[in-house]
Amino acid sequence: MQILKTIKKAMSRHRSVVLFTGIAVFLLAATPALAVSLGVSPPSVEFDIPADGNTQLEFVIYNFTGDLQISLEDIPLRVEPEIIPVVTGEEGYKVSLTFYGDESLGSQVFEGKIRFLGISGGNVAAGIKVKATINHIATGQPLPSAATPAGPAEPAGSAPTPPRPPSAPQTEGFPVIPVAGIAAGTAIFITIIVLVVRRRRYCNLQN
Repeated sequence: MQILKTIKKAMSRHRSVVLFTGIAVFLLAATPALAVSLGVSPPSVEFDIPADGNTQLEFVIYNFTGDLQISLEDIPLRVEPEIIPVVTGEEGYKVSLTFYGDESLGSQVFEGKIRFLGISGGNVAAGIKVKATINHIATGQPLPSAATPAGPAEPAGSAPTPPRPPSAPQTEGFPVIPVAGIAAGTAIFITIIVLVVRRRRYCNLQN
């Protein structure tokens, strides 16, 4: 009888280990969103919008499949569509966005960002911002010209300072809360507790 009890305990431990390993592998495999590396081209844009009209721009999305949410940051205009289902391939996925003017704003130059959020499984999986300069032009109103501040005078006879080469434009990424990873870790922790409690109950019944 004692030998049978020992065999049963060993089999119970083996099943617990196998079950725990299977659950852990499943949960870790179910969180691919954390590895998403969303890419958007072009990395920066500058364009005109008539105050009484609209302008369409085309972007290419890379390395993402899911719903793409688009919004504007520090730009008081409207963009459509706000959500686009995306399925990217090797050559990316082209999306066309329409930016609408607002006659009440007059002629202005807006500098801000176009925000792209990748939604997967109901959570934000990735995000990126594209720098945007928009010349919002109203009929009969010239755009305000930005005055360039005068620099310090150079001494006579000195060699002119060579201009600095422009830096390459880059998209701006921002951190995304790893919701899926936190959920997976919590589920694994709860699973461990449940297995330990069941094992103790089984051992008590056997004894």
